Amino acid sequence: MNPLLRLLKFGQGYWIDNLTRHMIISGNLKRRVDKQGLRGVTSNPKIFHEAIAKSDDYDAQIETLIAEDRSNIEIYEALVTTDIRDACDILRPLYDELKGQDGFVSLEVSPHLAHDTQGSLQEARRLWQIVDRPNLLIKIPATTAGIPAIEELLFEGININITLLFSIERYQAVAQAYLKALERRLEAGKPVAHIASVASFFLSRIDVLVDQLLSHRIPLPGRSHLEPHPEDLQGKVAIANAKLAYQHFKQILQSDCWQALEAKGAQMQRMLWASTNTKNPAYRDVMYIEPLIGPHTINTMPEDTIEAFADHGRVKETVEENIEEAQKIITELEKIGIDFHFVASQLENEGIQKFIEPYDALLEALGTKCQQRRNRQQVKPLQEVAQQLRRLVIQMTTDAGSGHPTSCLSCAEIVAALFFHEMHWDPRAPKARNVDTFILSKGHAAPILWAALWEAKAIDEDPLSLRKLDSTLEGHPTPNNPWIKVATGSLGQGLAAANGIALANRLDNIHARVYCLLGDGECSEGSVWEAAQFASLNKLSDLVAIVDVNALAQSGPAPYQHDTPVFAHRFQSFGWETIEIDGHDLAAILNAFEQAKKTGPTAIIAKTEKGKGVSFLEGKDGWHGKALDPASMEKALAELGENQANVIVEPRRIGTYIPPQRKPAPALSIGYSIGDEIATRDAFGKALKKLGDFLPELVVLDGDVKNSTRTEYFSEEYPNRFFESYIAEQNMVGTALGLAVCGKISCAASFACFLTRAYDFIRMAGHSRPPHLIFCGSHAGVSIGEDGPSQMGLEDLAMFRAVSGSTVLYPCDGVSAERLTAQATQTQGIVYIRTTRPKTPVIYTTDEKFPIGGSKILRTSKEDKFTLVTAGITVHEALAAYDRLKQKGISTRIIDSYSVKPLDVETLSKAAHETQALFVIEDHWIEGGLGDAVAAAVNSPTPVYRLAITEEPRSGKSEELLERYGISQKAITQKILEFMG
Repeated sequence: MNPLLRLLKFGQGYWIDNLTRHMIISGNLKRRVDKQGLRGVTSNPKIFHEAIAKSDDYDAQIETLIAEDRSNIEIYEALVTTDIRDACDILRPLYDELKGQDGFVSLEVSPHLAHDTQGSLQEARRLWQIVDRPNLLIKIPATTAGIPAIEELLFEGININITLLFSIERYQAVAQAYLKALERRLEAGKPVAHIASVASFFLSRIDVLVDQLLSHRIPLPGRSHLEPHPEDLQGKVAIANAKLAYQHFKQILQSDCWQALEAKGAQMQRMLWASTNTKNPAYRDVMYIEPLIGPHTINTMPEDTIEAFADHGRVKETVEENIEEAQKIITELEKIGIDFHFVASQLENEGIQKFIEPYDALLEALGTKCQQRRNRQQVKPLQEVAQQLRRLVIQMTTDAGSGHPTSCLSCAEIVAALFFHEMHWDPRAPKARNVDTFILSKGHAAPILWAALWEAKAIDEDPLSLRKLDSTLEGHPTPNNPWIKVATGSLGQGLAAANGIALANRLDNIHARVYCLLGDGECSEGSVWEAAQFASLNKLSDLVAIVDVNALAQSGPAPYQHDTPVFAHRFQSFGWETIEIDGHDLAAILNAFEQAKKTGPTAIIAKTEKGKGVSFLEGKDGWHGKALDPASMEKALAELGENQANVIVEPRRIGTYIPPQRKPAPALSIGYSIGDEIATRDAFGKALKKLGDFLPELVVLDGDVKNSTRTEYFSEEYPNRFFESYIAEQNMVGTALGLAVCGKISCAASFACFLTRAYDFIRMAGHSRPPHLIFCGSHAGVSIGEDGPSQMGLEDLAMFRAVSGSTVLYPCDGVSAERLTAQATQTQGIVYIRTTRPKTPVIYTTDEKFPIGGSKILRTSKEDKFTLVTAGITVHEALAAYDRLKQKGISTRIIDSYSVKPLDVETLSKAAHETQALFVIEDHWIEGGLGDAVAAAVNSPTPVYRLAITEEPRSGKSEELLERYGISQKAITQKILEFMG
């Protein structure tokens, strides 16, 4: 006889620890009941995760439930309770035949409720009503919070399977809860005959943990010298514990309390052996079945254990054998130093977690399945939108006579999916913060962005005004259009700005996503990979990059054409999640966007065709940046068909966001005295730290030189508002811009010379016109000394002067450095602060003010013959030259032109009128610096002479270099003496 059937002769029923829809619809479950003696079914989140997530048996019901507009959790419950109800019906004849003694199916409440009594009560009642079958058991874990729920539910007449039992003490507690519930029912005049419960004792998990603890006490190699020997107890504790628990079960059956209840028709709460699969391959595969056979017990087995026992299981009554040995094992375990109460507590917590993980995974997998099916319903209308965007792009560019239509056509499905389905945004509110953000890094595809905004009714400007004077629909996106946060079009810059926007969202607790659309050609830019590294290091999980791999660049094929794994591997190497898709398959696009919500940052690598949708453009080289002529346009529109798009974008926000009320920082308290020696870089760092206390919107970035620029003072005090950018200045600038356009006062610092490599980003930031964006370039000029020309910022004033709308500041001492840093935070637009490496003496009192556009006249008299205009480190050289010249009877005027842009033109013009010549002294290349600014600003016949760096500098001491290159006090004096002849 089959050993499984023989179990029944010894009073033990076996249940299967598995339930799938396939088992039900294939007849497998019914055959086991009818032919193999199966008496019940247990389920748990792990079982349902395997069943639902990894098969298509549930897809038809999922489709129906989606059509009924059910939520994901409602769909989950419907799927599970359908299987449970059907299994109950299969076992119902057995249940009826045995008069409710067996034939049960178990369903677990959410494992997240294991420590929630009220939550467990509510969910158990609801599931009991939904399934509506008398042979259902609701599974409740035997936690401290679970026990009162167990008693109350049993009292209410709901059958309970008490799960996650590991200790005898906890078993006694649940047994008493069962007895008390039955007694309460009798007291309330309610019947007890139909109330069922099982107490599920877990086995193999005990041995896994205890064996591990025992192994810690066994030396390698050899046998332990401990008495008792730990190795003798391995693989024995779970069975011993179960046998002793069974003895307590027997004691309950012999109690007066139980016998009184039994007389009223009550069913005993049977012992159920759970977790019976052998996890250690060295152990016998039926070791948790054979030793625990006996009356009033159940053994719930997974399928492989059932098959093993059917094949070679030995059947006899064993549950009461070797009881003294069982007690000895538990006693010896304690002697060795293993506290079984601790073991049981740990296993309970681990058991809950082991159910939570698959439960959450199931809901996530089911959510993905449901979303994929919902997405399929959106494909046709979104495809119509994509076609309409293509039509409009072609009309716009043909009317303009220029543009990049083919680069737009390749990403039409991506843009349609984003703006008309995926993104949470409000077409009425271009400045809203609590929305998803789109950055078009491949800015030459601007026409499709304008087309999407037009079709979404976010703009009312005629799309045919593209590229026309005074239209905001420019050839590449700029903030002239209110929907544009950052100007793009110089390729490789969008992802860095997206980093900044994602950081700003994080700082402001806005759980919005940032989407950045890049081209495959621009991924040749190193700045893309600087940004990719930063996003990964900062765990910007809400950032999604979409790479439009259309395989064609401006002048020919792109480097890797359609080899999308190249891009995927690169992003992966920087720590990104990647998804490769067909960029014209809308279902795949929508699924990718859904998948990207799980973790991040995520790069979606979309294989597309340039010119998609128009046969004579699709995949054809030579069309980049070329508009169609009217005849070709008509041909293309005919291929694309009539406009059938009808998707309305409803406003969708993400939570609520109240912009903080910005308050001006009070005047900084400065503690320097005249003559104190301090480097302006130190004063800059101290000012940032002070300002951070008053300006919560102040954020600081640095390019791995914070201990030199002194931004470390800020980073130590406000680590959550400091972002280390490492040696990646392009990304640093782009990220700072992204932060700035989201309302942050953003300050990026590095050596002045290193900012040159990010100049295209700085230039584009000027076109983006951020409210507040500060740059600090330290270690400027030859005065840095021995490090040599590679470290000397000599171009920076020229760079920043050339940026539209910029402010350029160059303090000379600690007081002016702190005051100007504070001024920078209140100044609109881009501000550049130039600081120096060497210490210089404080020359200003602490109450001195430094308005933007001002200057300071440090020395003057009616006898002034010449004016020395200077800033920064050379102020001190000019003051020393003043003393030298005065000794020779030559009076000079000294102007500290700390505001290089805007200049104090009034003061300079007055000096030009009142003195014979202006001498501009600066630690900068002679081209483009303060000298050129002064010469251009002063409208006077008075000559302007420039003392600046004119030849390749070398390493040396600071004072040696100032002397060598003609900007020292001695050189200034000599220049004036030469002028006088």
